[in-house]
Amino acid sequence: MVTLQLEGQEIQLPPEIAISDDAVRKAIAPLFPQAAHATIQRTTDTNGMTTIRLTKQAGTKGNYHVILRQLIESPRHVNPALTLYQTYQTESQPTQATVESILLTQQKLRLAIEHGEKEYKETATIKERLTSTPGSPSRILPSGF
Repeated sequence: MVTLQLEGQEIQLPPEIAISDDAVRKAIAPLFPQAAHATIQRTTDTNGMTTIRLTKQAGTKGNYHVILRQLIESPRHVNPALTLYQTYQTESQPTQATVESILLTQQKLRLAIEHGEKEYKETATIKERLTSTPGSPSRILPSGF
């Protein structure tokens, strides 16, 4: 028999199942779906006893690749309030204030505030939707329960 170590448990496997890593994965997959991506290490001690250690690997959950693709393809955007702030912070010399420059600055500030408030509301809506979404039960029982 070959000993399979899996999340702190030891399972005895017949040699014909332990013949290859693929055979071990196929045999254990119905009980341990993470076996598909687990790292398999084989060791043989001085008595000729073989131990196979399955170590699950961190993977992605859900539609990670879809979300990542959408983020990459989304248009680049910087909040106008931040752009306006950076513009005024980097000016080396303050300009002389004229009526025209004050009115223009007021208009830029008003637009930046409007955009910022809109983005804040959109972000708050997304956060609310995420936090109010009910959890869904897993079909896999965590080890130790």
